[in-house]
Amino acid sequence: DNIVQDAEEIRDALLVPSEAVQDDEPRPWGAALGQSFGGFCMMTYLSQVAHPPKICLLTGGIAPMLTPVYDAYDMLWDRVKERSLRYYEMYPGDIQVVKKIVERLLYEPPILPSGGKLTARRFLQLGLGLGGTPSAFASLHRLFSTAFLTNDDHDGKPEFTRAFLKHIDSAQSFDDHPIYFLLHESIYADGPQNSPTQWAAHRVYEDRVKTPSEFDYKLTSHLPS
Repeated sequence: DNIVQDAEEIRDALLVPSEAVQDDEPRPWGAALGQSFGGFCMMTYLSQVAHPPKICLLTGGIAPMLTPVYDAYDMLWDRVKERSLRYYEMYPGDIQVVKKIVERLLYEPPILPSGGKLTARRFLQLGLGLGGTPSAFASLHRLFSTAFLTNDDHDGKPEFTRAFLKHIDSAQSFDDHPIYFLLHESIYADGPQNSPTQWAAHRVYEDRVKTPSEFDYKLTSHLPS
């Protein structure tokens, strides 16, 4: 809400006085583009401001209005499943590769070049790419194909390539952008009935894996392909 109010203040400050326009005549922005969180801001603009931008373009980030954040994340898991199955239909050989990576990470998480630790759960965050285009699928496939130095295990522990670890380091920049990490879920706090979110994404996952579940990576990584 405050972002939209600030945008209105900025608009008033930037407008040049015009004799052809009456003082009380609305002068909204000509156009605005909402991408990702910007889409949330755009929807706030349209719902709260009397004279929003004349043209509003949304390229992503449609807020789940009147939907509790827990429900939104719960539905997201089904979407993740659908996208995962679509990926493995395109690259069926990666099923075994991903399981091998997860098993190795569960056994001994390696240290990333930046000093962080690559856990199995952190590795699976690469699934963010499943929400992209087919080219994003191809990028994930290329990354998985470079995961290990050789196909032969060393003392039962396959070694990761430095290129693989560096890629994950650069792909997950939460330590460089802590505000994104900390405040991401709060944008789903839709009014007093859905606030605070109380770490809804984590709660949904924990509820999903209370019983043996296809969403439990510790279980599925040991199942035969």
